[in-house]
Amino acid sequence: MSSQEFSTQPTAAADRDLTFVVIERHRELSAHYDAAMSISAKLDGPEFDAADEISSQRNHALAEHANVLIRSTPTTIAGVIALIRYVSSLREWELPDDDAWYGVFLEGLADAVDRIAMAQRLWRDGD
Repeated sequence: MSSQEFSTQPTAAADRDLTFVVIERHRELSAHYDAAMSISAKLDGPEFDAADEISSQRNHALAEHANVLIRSTPTTIAGVIALIRYVSSLREWELPDDDAWYGVFLEGLADAVDRIAMAQRLWRDGD
């Protein structure tokens, strides 16, 4: 399943967890970059140069947002699951250029799960 096909909003959790917004924005930027590359691949000469500049700009926007994506901190279990599934479906060009991105990603997920578990314990203990 490609990143564009994966649905990340199965529940109302999307209303409470901004991770779903971050995923959707990454999906949009990936599609824009992919479309720009498809167009520039068919051109040559000055048209290619113009299309390549657009592709470069879209690649830069995607790369910046990829860093936002891997630093996302889900606030719900649904957000954690969606983020893991989405990131695991990405192609290499959709991920950060930094080879150590996965360490940042996994640390952020561990922190998010820890915060969610703590909030659930506090809620249970408060009843």
